Amino acid sequence: MGKTPDNTSPHELYRAAVAFHDMTKLPVPHIKPFGEDQPAVYLGYYANLSFAVALYLKAFLKDKTGKDVSEFGHNLDKLLREAMEQGFSFEQENITRLVEILGPEHKGNSFRYAKLSSKFSYIHELDLVDRALSSCRDGMAHLH
Repeated sequence: MGKTPDNTSPHELYRAAVAFHDMTKLPVPHIKPFGEDQPAVYLGYYANLSFAVALYLKAFLKDKTGKDVSEFGHNLDKLLREAMEQGFSFEQENITRLVEILGPEHKGNSFRYAKLSSKFSYIHELDLVDRALSSCRDGMAHLH
């Protein structure tokens, strides 16, 4: 028996992305500079961040193509490539960098289960993260 197609609308994907995006703002004041001991909130930040990126990309693709975006699973690299082929242009450089940093751990569910958390890549410029996510949110506001 085949996998049931995902019929989530681009609007639902977008609203979920915005929710995860909003959740990335809560722990920012508690994230320590690189090299200092990190509180547990660090894991929540990265989990919410990676889901926000994935859902913005899926919302964009679903809106542009109508295709079943569940086929991408948690593969941020594949999602970004397909989105760019379809004209995704929101903060491309920063989103690409986020996907490079977050992709492997998101794909392997490491952020959810804290697998190898001491080896996560650290994002040094958190203001660039919000700028990249806000660009996606604002650029797809028609999906609200």
